[in-house]
Amino acid sequence: MKPWQMAFLIVFLSPVLFAESRSIDVDQAVDMAITSNLNLQVTSIETQTRKRDRDSAWNVFIPSISGSVDMGHSRTLLSDPAPNAFYDYEPAWNVTAGVNLNLPLNAAAATGIRQTIIDYEASMLGYSDAVKQLNRDVRKLFYNLLAMEANIKLKIFNIEVAEKRYIQATENYSNGLISELEMLQAQVSVENEKPALNALKTQHAGSMMSFKMLLGLPLTDEITLKGNLDDLTYYRLNTTELIDTYAAGRMDILQLEKQIESLKNTKKLQAEYERTPTISLYSQWGTSVDDPFEGENWEEGIWADNLSLGVQLVFPLDGFIPGSSTAVSLENLEDSIKTLELQRKAMYDAAAMEITNLVMSLENSMNTIDTYSLNEDLARKSFELTSEAYDLGTRELLDVETAQESYLSASLNILGEKINYINNLLDLQYAINAENLSDVLEEK
Repeated sequence: MKPWQMAFLIVFLSPVLFAESRSIDVDQAVDMAITSNLNLQVTSIETQTRKRDRDSAWNVFIPSISGSVDMGHSRTLLSDPAPNAFYDYEPAWNVTAGVNLNLPLNAAAATGIRQTIIDYEASMLGYSDAVKQLNRDVRKLFYNLLAMEANIKLKIFNIEVAEKRYIQATENYSNGLISELEMLQAQVSVENEKPALNALKTQHAGSMMSFKMLLGLPLTDEITLKGNLDDLTYYRLNTTELIDTYAAGRMDILQLEKQIESLKNTKKLQAEYERTPTISLYSQWGTSVDDPFEGENWEEGIWADNLSLGVQLVFPLDGFIPGSSTAVSLENLEDSIKTLELQRKAMYDAAAMEITNLVMSLENSMNTIDTYSLNEDLARKSFELTSEAYDLGTRELLDVETAQESYLSASLNILGEKINYINNLLDLQYAINAENLSDVLEEK
């Protein structure tokens, strides 16, 4: 093999050669997603920024300090005594330096500090909400992948049974027990199942790539999911109790409450800034030197300095004028607060409806799973008995296929309903803002 061919092969196969194989359960998947998710990292940075603003909010009491140095010269141009010639004139240089300090104090300073605290708390709520949503989404995708894998196994089992039946049909045809048409029908049954299996595998591969991206894993990594859909926990659900106890603590309502608090504080901040006096403490020190380039002037005491201290009180009046920009802005803020308070009532009603619908869906899923489980047992027994009868020649191929389809359909129905139950349970956990449902609900 040529060197360039070897290099190409190494580059081409390196993702496969260095791909990792890992086995993870649902809790590990959530931890990995929280650690690696880019959107969550962005939200975390924003929260750290708000925290920095909160921790340094006291700097409003640090005076502004500025320093300045000027150097220039002056001369007469038209007035007497004017110089006889430009080159005969020696300019008088002047150097000044100074330091200025200014500290404005207003009642709005404390309210402004409170605003940085509210902003940080709102950011923390947003981050916590993002974590809970990511937790829910990862778990949903994890269990949906498990369901797809179980579905693939059912499809493979279905094809294997059909292939065995086709082999048996071939032998029966060779022995003159069945017609060629019946043998071909058995072969068609096998081939008809393969496109659905291929489509399901493609769907599983796409969902697995999305899952890896959500967890921040390379797409080349091989993942084995540890878990199953059989160990479901069923809870006793009381709609009224859930609404009364947990609706007000939902993440969306808590965030809206924080928006209302922020807007009220903003209104107070603007009112204090525009309608309360501002006291400014200032200090200025300056020094000047005339003709610093003439050595004799320093000895003659041309250098001088000056220090001034003062207090200034400014009382704004335009904020009290009806129809002024300040008055209109404060009225607009009050309207916005009322709007958010109405939205809070509507959001609470929507939360109650969501919780009610989720409880109804969960109760329906629990009853449906019990029914489907019974149907699955009956369908399996029917398929086994029909298959035995077919082997004995007392049943037709169509009877076996019908029984097999019924068995597969019953298995898929219960699998789908388990996923519905898990998804609704995760939605309920998020809807009532519960860390763990087993801590707040009683198991059946």
